[in-house]
Amino acid sequence: MKKLSIIFLIALLAGFMSCSVEADSSGHDGTSIVSAGADTDSLAEDDDGEYVETASGDSFVSSKSLYINLSAAQVSSDNSTWSDISTKSTKFFDKTVKVSFDESIVNEDESNGVIKINAKDMSENLSVYLTGTLSEGGVKIQTAYEYEVALYLNDVSISSTNYPCLEITKGGAANIFLSGENIFVDGRKYGTGYGEEYSETSGETYDDDGVETECELSKSVEKDGSDSKGTLYCKGGIYIGGDGSLSVTQAYKNCIATKNGYLTIGGGTLILKNYNSSSDTGKNGLYGGRGIIINEGTITFDGKGIISTSDVRKANVLKTDDETYPESYVEINGGSITATTYNGKGINSPFIYLNGGSTNFSVSGVTNFVKDNNKSGTYYDADGVLNSNVSISFAAEGFEGDSGITVAGGNHIVSATDDALNVSASGGALVVSGGFLFAKTTGSGDGLDSNGSITVSGGVVVVSQTGGGNSPIDAGDGYKFAVTGGTVLALGSSDMFSESIPSSSSNAFVYSKNLGSSNSSLAVNTSDGTNLVYLASPQTYAAAIFISPDLTSGSSYKFVNGGSVIGQEYVEGTGFYLPADSVSGGSSTSVTATKQASSSGNGRF
Repeated sequence: MKKLSIIFLIALLAGFMSCSVEADSSGHDGTSIVSAGADTDSLAEDDDGEYVETASGDSFVSSKSLYINLSAAQVSSDNSTWSDISTKSTKFFDKTVKVSFDESIVNEDESNGVIKINAKDMSENLSVYLTGTLSEGGVKIQTAYEYEVALYLNDVSISSTNYPCLEITKGGAANIFLSGENIFVDGRKYGTGYGEEYSETSGETYDDDGVETECELSKSVEKDGSDSKGTLYCKGGIYIGGDGSLSVTQAYKNCIATKNGYLTIGGGTLILKNYNSSSDTGKNGLYGGRGIIINEGTITFDGKGIISTSDVRKANVLKTDDETYPESYVEINGGSITATTYNGKGINSPFIYLNGGSTNFSVSGVTNFVKDNNKSGTYYDADGVLNSNVSISFAAEGFEGDSGITVAGGNHIVSATDDALNVSASGGALVVSGGFLFAKTTGSGDGLDSNGSITVSGGVVVVSQTGGGNSPIDAGDGYKFAVTGGTVLALGSSDMFSESIPSSSSNAFVYSKNLGSSNSSLAVNTSDGTNLVYLASPQTYAAAIFISPDLTSGSSYKFVNGGSVIGQEYVEGTGFYLPADSVSGGSSTSVTATKQASSSGNGRF
């Protein structure tokens, strides 16, 4: 027998006391966004008929606990008396919980393999404390759907083979509390069907995570394995908190995923990566079936996707299930996100709510698969199943909210090859009511693009757009770009600037289409030289508009190109000043402020 130090338990209990903010799924920030064509009656049930949507987070309560030392392959119910984990089940709590190695996949070294915790017969919540290293295997927990489980990870390192590193099945929600440095490395590879349900014969059916699907052909099959969607996966909701870190590397599907619930981040540091090389890649960073809610914590994502007519892997940073749950959403209330992805999107969800926090997304990718190109291809999906003559469309956009995007608070920086922000559904709404938004498109896309309306009622919006044929701000045909408050500075090319005036504005604005062609700094000064706004390093632009409550209709102002600045940035690292202490030098263009609406009335830049 071996004993774990009682210090481990004390440190865990002391370290996992961070505060969780519950999501307000009824109102978010109080702004109503009407879904375009969303069917609220089509929400799917778990294959057991039920699921737990949301994990309880720091309000989780349990009277039963298991302690597992992965390095020693031992388990205890009291952190004192230990039993070896073997293929024969060790029973706890009136035999309602069983712990064993999966007999079919135990390696020669019995400290490796998939550790199974069967709690399906337990009629209350369960806590599991993990520590140590599992070099070839994983941990699988089966719960009844009515009850939750908490996983306390303290310096855990798991490298899996054909399985997720950590999997919670049967629909119960999972609460993950992080302490120390935790590392998950997923050994599964994209293009392989893992599990007995897969067939290598075309036309037969297989169970794809609860959905029976016809298997046209399998590229590769591993009968021993699991095709669960995430390296850390739960069918029900997931809450992640604590003050430790979790590093996840995968090249199969998603780093962290819930199928039927909400994925809530309430603390900790998540370091996510979806590739081993440029050709050995997986898919998304965080995947929440019904939604992703970020309240606290620090998240980084490094992603690579592959988009071609023979291979489609979209590396989105944050993704929800828009097909099964058309009302799903991403909500950011706090925390910090820094993400770089190639051939993916920063956020891809029916609805996006940015209420707080600090985010910086850099998105790039191929440009020859936009929707209107009507390309199709034949390719193997993540499970190795052939998809024939499938329509392929892709745009490397920063934030795509199918039906709506609301920015109500926080600081958000988005750079994308295509549209920085895009509301794709006709009649959708892009609303900025507070916070700071810096939207930059590095290709030929729009800065802010909506197939419905665009409204700025508060906050600060900066748009840098350079490509011809598109606009800094583009409302849908027949819809309005309206400003009822806040501050907007937008720069772009001049060929689409004929409709650069908002359809209505409570603030005065100045604009010019005759600023040459420059990527030098741009400022707006009063006639006596007092600075109102300054952008240090825009992309190449020829036209600009500035909308502000500090402007007076009928008064004269100056656009200043190439001036030198003294002052403090509005948001560090953006090169944006509102205002600068002073701007000296440069060449100026005189303009007069107005509130006159666009004669075309569609409010498109």
